[in-house]
Amino acid sequence: MTVARENLDALTGLRFVAAFTVVLGHSYRPLLEVSGIGMPLFFTLSGFIIHYVYADAFATGGWRRAAGEFAVARFSRLYPLYLLLLVWSLLRGPMGPPLVTTDGLPVLLAYFLCAWTWWPFMVEGHLLTTWYYHISWSVSSEIFFYVFYALIIYRLSRITNFRKCLAILVLFCVISYLTLYLIFYTRDWWEPALLQHFPQFKARNDDFAESLYRWILYISPYPRLFEFTGGVLTCQLYQLARAQPALCARIRSGWLAGLALALIVVLFAMFRYLGEYEPWLAVGNHSWRAFLVNLHMNFLFAPACYLLIFSLALGGGAVGRALSSRQACFLGDISYSTYLSHPMAERILMHTGLVVTATALHLLAVLAIIYLMSWVLYSIVEVPAKRWVRQLLTPRPLPVASSASGN
Repeated sequence: MTVARENLDALTGLRFVAAFTVVLGHSYRPLLEVSGIGMPLFFTLSGFIIHYVYADAFATGGWRRAAGEFAVARFSRLYPLYLLLLVWSLLRGPMGPPLVTTDGLPVLLAYFLCAWTWWPFMVEGHLLTTWYYHISWSVSSEIFFYVFYALIIYRLSRITNFRKCLAILVLFCVISYLTLYLIFYTRDWWEPALLQHFPQFKARNDDFAESLYRWILYISPYPRLFEFTGGVLTCQLYQLARAQPALCARIRSGWLAGLALALIVVLFAMFRYLGEYEPWLAVGNHSWRAFLVNLHMNFLFAPACYLLIFSLALGGGAVGRALSSRQACFLGDISYSTYLSHPMAERILMHTGLVVTATALHLLAVLAIIYLMSWVLYSIVEVPAKRWVRQLLTPRPLPVASSASGN
């Protein structure tokens, strides 16, 4: 059912960039904020790639058949490694015992269903993103996006005019910003109201990391669906552009890629500066500066990501050529293993007995472990498991009954 598509190597390389920013931020705390670029890249790129691969199947092959193939493909891609590391976390650490209780069983079920960000669970006084196996939160959100794509979002393939699609994408970004501003502007009303129903959570000013406010705007998939949906629209725009060679020839993809990177750098600099000096969580603070910092939890970088992805899909000039290199594509291929396994690197380094005191050497040692481990997991878990699951779950033609003569 899935229509074969030309590989967009620059976007595979961009997956490496997204994973690397997360790894760098988590491995070197002074650069923690840079991981805020990686997650929007992941979610927007996911929307683009999903639509690029599956839009035609949904449009022409019948919804039931396309949805079945889509479910098998995404399950085989994400779930085996997710499950392996989940079971490892449950058996090898203190994560398991609190979940094998009456109160913990719903959380355990949500983990195995890969849907634990869909509801504000807490265990031992912690949001699950500050507990064990926290790194898998984005996988849970991805599953939510896939459900919505198969139910609703695939219909964006019905947009058949380039100018109309561009206008819809711009309008979508404006509406997303306005919606998130309304949520931000009214937070002093709805946050206390919700805390009455979820008293186990903290208010944002008391403990931001464990706050319901953070779960709603950063961890839960609901506001982050904006990023994914815009990625789908960006893909539809790209498809319509590619259908018009004369239009593609006029688009300066290298210049657009440079502009997108410049926007990301400027937004990151503003977010980091204002995040340090602006009391953006303060009650009564409705300033644009507080809103900009608030946006880092969801949609701040998304439009710049759309522009970057669109330009790279069309070529992207020097940036596109660099990201299309064999090395970048390899690192992009193993990026899922990189993302899910990288929190283990620090513990592995400690178990080796090596003591690395210099910050730069310590970071290099951690990165070496991360990428070696990613390569191994990709080779012995991701690829074989994906192949095996697809062979197991893909329907096979029923054998034709033999004739009476035995032929």
